[in-house]
Amino acid sequence: MIEKTKQIVKHSLMGISFAALLAGAAQSQQAINSIEVLVNDEPLSSFDINQRLRLVIAVAGGVESEQEFLKVREQVIRSMVDEKLQLQEAATVDLTIEEAQLEEFFARRAQGLGQTPEQFATALASIGSSKQTMMDQMEAEIAWSQLVQGRLGSFVSVSDEEVEAYIQRIYDNKGKFEYRLAEIVLLVDSPEQEASVKANADDLVTRIRSGASFPDLAQQLSASSTAAVGGDLGWITAEDLDPDYAKAIEGVAVGDVADPLRTAGGYVILAQRDRRRILTADPLDTQISLRQVHLTPEKMADAEAVANFRSVAETLSSQETSCAQVAQYVEDSGADGRAEIGVLRYRDLQPQIRTAVEGAEIGKASELLTMEDGLRVLFVCAREEATVQEPDFDAVYNQMEQQRLSMMGRRYLRDLRRDAIVDYR
Repeated sequence: MIEKTKQIVKHSLMGISFAALLAGAAQSQQAINSIEVLVNDEPLSSFDINQRLRLVIAVAGGVESEQEFLKVREQVIRSMVDEKLQLQEAATVDLTIEEAQLEEFFARRAQGLGQTPEQFATALASIGSSKQTMMDQMEAEIAWSQLVQGRLGSFVSVSDEEVEAYIQRIYDNKGKFEYRLAEIVLLVDSPEQEASVKANADDLVTRIRSGASFPDLAQQLSASSTAAVGGDLGWITAEDLDPDYAKAIEGVAVGDVADPLRTAGGYVILAQRDRRRILTADPLDTQISLRQVHLTPEKMADAEAVANFRSVAETLSSQETSCAQVAQYVEDSGADGRAEIGVLRYRDLQPQIRTAVEGAEIGKASELLTMEDGLRVLFVCAREEATVQEPDFDAVYNQMEQQRLSMMGRRYLRDLRRDAIVDYR
């Protein structure tokens, strides 16, 4: 999707001020670094919890009531308890994650947000969180992935016959729909947790439908190993969908989420990220190379800069233009956003962007677009029509293997929770 100037600090003012108010009230009653939870005698402090909480509240778009705040806080603590258990289990086999690897993952996450590591760290600090909070979460994420792969990977068995049968089903279902789903898994470990986890699941669905980022929330709160990839489950044919999952997403539009689904282990929130016809060329899979002349919200505060940008940008669509001259258009207009967007599919674009570029002439400037993240003019620099993607044996094998490994990983974590001594102060 074309990035809005994607920032981790996106939140409502009301949410941030309310969270700060509650945090201040809590600090007046207890030391800022007091122990709130002991996980097998290892502490989670109020400082650590509040740092993560501010990050999750920002991702979720703020909170508007004490009840909402407490729901989010409860889920944050549950996630942090899981991470502590994962790191403790990794320590039993002397599995440690090097600082250099964490820095590399932090840099990748920053790049995914269109920021440098330094900018990302500053953004985190601006919401009262920190780079260290993100690094701690990534450490648990990476360590658990390596541990599950190392301990359980050899027990995952996918035969060539199973893969070939799966591929044959793909050919048998040519022209039918397949779905790209994503999940957020919230586990229920005891009957006492049922009501609170259900309330948390309902609250997350409301937030996502109101615009909160599903992948970001999955990354922060989901108990599944798919959290590392924003909950993405990949492409699944209708035949291979779990019957309960199939029923849950029935009637759910692409881009929307289903109501929480009760499973044997807890609650699952499913998003239908995409849908396509099997072995059929889909126009939405057409790839285009995009460049832009973009004025960001930061510079739009300057009325003179906006006037200059408009005077240049509004005339481009009536001129002969080319992608080779985009750098010059950027300089002339005083644009401050990045010019190179890259190669994307139509299906990855926001509706407003897709409408502007579908059928556009190569090198021709679009009309001036007013968007949430500023003003922009777009240029299609290349187009590659969609083709049929034949199933790949290795890709299918890896997908089946990861699905089974993910299920085993959930059971592994469930067993760790069952045997853990968790003391809430």
